[in-house]
Amino acid sequence: MHRTLLPLTFVLALAAPGRATDLTATGDWARTIGAGDLQAGAGSDLVETYESAEASALLAISNTGGAVWRVDVRRTDTTWHGNFALLLRRTGDGMGGGPISGGAAYQAIGETNAEFFSGTGDRTNIPVQFELAGMSVQIPPNTYVTTITYTVVQL
Repeated sequence: MHRTLLPLTFVLALAAPGRATDLTATGDWARTIGAGDLQAGAGSDLVETYESAEASALLAISNTGGAVWRVDVRRTDTTWHGNFALLLRRTGDGMGGGPISGGAAYQAIGETNAEFFSGTGDRTNIPVQFELAGMSVQIPPNTYVTTITYTVVQL
């Protein structure tokens, strides 16, 4: 059986609405998956899970006035396959005063807001890593796109 795999691209666009406390997100992740990602060459399945670099996105929380805050996250799909799971984790604390907690383990991003991590005071350069799971040769080749929205909530 001869199988031709067309590259598929995975793209994250980052957006960050703000209130009195501001959140800025920079960075993205795009991954082309093709024949080189087969587990054991022709006739085998694709590697199921892909990870971005540890700091594919950087978050900054500012204008907090020293207040406690929480970052929520959700995804909005443009073109997506139901077998995919998109996960993210915070890979560092960034810089700034006050504690930061949560978000260090991978968590799935759904289509409704969910708590990602929380902290106190202004922080910059908080690194975020992504993971895409559920890839298979059974998924039709396409360009799959989703948008990640981070929202900061002052507590």
